[in-house]
Amino acid sequence: MRKAGWTVLGATVAGLVTGCTGSPPAKQPPAGDSKPKVSQKVKRELPEGMHRLGQGVTTEEGTWKLTPSALTQVTPTSRAKGLPRGWRAAKMTWTLTNKTNEIQQLLDLSPTVRYGAMGRPAAEFTDTGIEGIPDAISDDPPRVKPGGAYTLTVGVAVPADAAGEPVTLTTRPTTMFGDTGDVAFFEGPFPGAPARKDAVLHPRPAPETRKTLAFGQWKADPQMTVDHVRPEGVAGGRATFSGELTVRNTAEVADLPYTPMKKRLRVYYGDELKEADLIPGGAGAADTGFIAPQRAATHTFHFSLPKGAKAESVTVEVTDLGSAEGTFEGKIAD
Repeated sequence: MRKAGWTVLGATVAGLVTGCTGSPPAKQPPAGDSKPKVSQKVKRELPEGMHRLGQGVTTEEGTWKLTPSALTQVTPTSRAKGLPRGWRAAKMTWTLTNKTNEIQQLLDLSPTVRYGAMGRPAAEFTDTGIEGIPDAISDDPPRVKPGGAYTLTVGVAVPADAAGEPVTLTTRPTTMFGDTGDVAFFEGPFPGAPARKDAVLHPRPAPETRKTLAFGQWKADPQMTVDHVRPEGVAGGRATFSGELTVRNTAEVADLPYTPMKKRLRVYYGDELKEADLIPGGAGAADTGFIAPQRAATHTFHFSLPKGAKAESVTVEVTDLGSAEGTFEGKIAD
């Protein structure tokens, strides 16, 4: 059973507002106000090229048809694994149909699942009757006969207050040579009555004249923000911290996917801008999950300070292929 098939990092994200001819001009907010805004009237029409959960998509030059079902709520058993405490659980069925006249090795899809307007990572879990994704890249992978179908059940979990929020599924086939296949985007609601009001992200970027942005402000190009930098504890005598990098894909159609896989972070502290240690496993590591058009992805990053070092605020620089894309600074939250 493959455990690493789902991207657990989190990173990027969505929204549009229109007006009517002849209406008085809308009141413009102050230019410096760049906090995310929530639409009062939520619309969930999907961008061109995205699909609703339950729709089938032909992929890999017509070799396969992939159909991920809508999510249905489940009650986990005591055998559930990978389910965070207190999170809501659901399952979905994936059907992969071999459309060729030859036996095919099962397609490895490397899915990424995010929930909510900020595109935070959902969790994968297994349980009785929820086997998860098999390892299709092995010495003896599952195989599907011509015209046959392979069905598997996947467990998806989100925090308790995320019921009713949109869940975005991204797939990209993987081979022994890496991620080489077609990218497909699906979206549908997590089951249950909404525990909080659904939101569509409307970032208002700060003016380009601001070279260093405060935590929570949005950079215009690329659209991204750093926020929620807070202490985690102490490990090995070193103070540890976490933060969130959120990136939004501004493309309006799905044939222009955006990936944050090249994003790297540098974290500095003190007036001398001494570099903190970035702990692998967050946005400082590669993330192969593409971001759907008009959607966002959030990645949690972790860092630590040397023994005895103290910092009330830090500076975070976001880079792509070694080039700085944005700088954010702010206080460490309690």
